Amino acid sequence: MPKRGIYFLLFLLLLGVEIAIAKFLKTGFIRAYLGDFLVVMLLYCLLMSTLKPSVKTGLVLTLAIAFAIELLQLVDLTRFFPQEYKQLATLILGSQFSWLDLQMYVLGIICAGITEVVLHKRYSFPST
Repeated sequence: MPKRGIYFLLFLLLLGVEIAIAKFLKTGFIRAYLGDFLVVMLLYCLLMSTLKPSVKTGLVLTLAIAFAIELLQLVDLTRFFPQEYKQLATLILGSQFSWLDLQMYVLGIICAGITEVVLHKRYSFPST
């Protein structure tokens, strides 16, 4: 399977996990922190499956997008959405800024980067 296909399958798997967290968990560590940790990996896999950036560029771009969305929560963009879309907008954009969310994004990106390094070393063959 091409590498982009693997990223897309991982995206779908993480999307399923994120949907389950959002649907079944309303409070607690998993909802508050693990979801943020996983969402940057989800976004990274989506970017890597649709674009062709280097791993480093993909990681930096993913973290920049996550930080931008979190910082936009200071403005509360969801108030500009019509009532029928407000719940979905809140789910996607979040509802309140948190420094801990930023930390979880960084930890998620570090984990994604370490995974890339380990898998690259394991599945790369020396050229002859």
